[in-house]
Amino acid sequence: MNSYFLIVLADILLAVILVCQKKYQEKAGTSAKASLKYTILSGVFSALIFLVINGFTINVTLFSIGMATLFSVMLTIYVFIGFGIMKNGNFSLYTLFLMSGGMVVPYVYGVLFLEEKLNFARILGLILIVAAIVLFNLNKVSKNKKQLVLCFLVFLLNGAVSALSKAHQVSVASLTVSSSDFVFLVSISKIVISLLVFPFLKGEGKEETKVPIKSVIWVVFVAAAADGLSYMLQLMGAVKLPATVLYPLVTGGTIILSSLVDLVLWKQRFSKKQYISVAIAFLGTLLFL
Repeated sequence: MNSYFLIVLADILLAVILVCQKKYQEKAGTSAKASLKYTILSGVFSALIFLVINGFTINVTLFSIGMATLFSVMLTIYVFIGFGIMKNGNFSLYTLFLMSGGMVVPYVYGVLFLEEKLNFARILGLILIVAAIVLFNLNKVSKNKKQLVLCFLVFLLNGAVSALSKAHQVSVASLTVSSSDFVFLVSISKIVISLLVFPFLKGEGKEETKVPIKSVIWVVFVAAAADGLSYMLQLMGAVKLPATVLYPLVTGGTIILSSLVDLVLWKQRFSKKQYISVAIAFLGTLLFL
């Protein structure tokens, strides 16, 4: 299957995840505990789904287990830093650094360590997408220095997560598992880490709402399926697409589709600058095709 088509599908699934996460937050709240419950439930569902996909046979290697664990640890760290940013700052600040890091760091990693060639059109595309992210969030960014330091950590950690995924897929020095096996290992490691962290948490942000599991279980199930499949498609794309192409495509596509979701489903009003930023992101994304 065409690698670019895989990434388009991955972006569509990321938009589905966004819808499910907002639905979950409307019912269960946005506290750290509510978020961790979501992570645990979605991890369980994702693991079960990929266990079935793999015919109840999972291949493992020490290298892949280690990479999956490291992936989950970094993911957990930046998610909790994100709670601090969103509690004391704003969501847009977190989004700005999260998306930029997930694109820029693996881009640099691809150039420096995978000998991927620089291309003028793609460099311009990268600049345009970063500019679109900044422009979309320009009026909402906090200037608090502590917040900016935390955001820079999010930038590095999310970027490192993306680079780690690419490194696993292209490794020739160590034995690795298939994309679907790796998604299963990541799901299991996220569950374990979340369960270890959970007892030490207190509710944060919006009051955690006590809701029956059955009222959110289908939302989490759909999100878990979309999340696992999207990540697997990205891993499959990472085998053939260079990091300098893959992650800008994922980021640009996410900006465009998440904006469409906000417009259509949540009737969110955008400013002229935000409409322009989405158009810039679209143009920048086209330069990677």
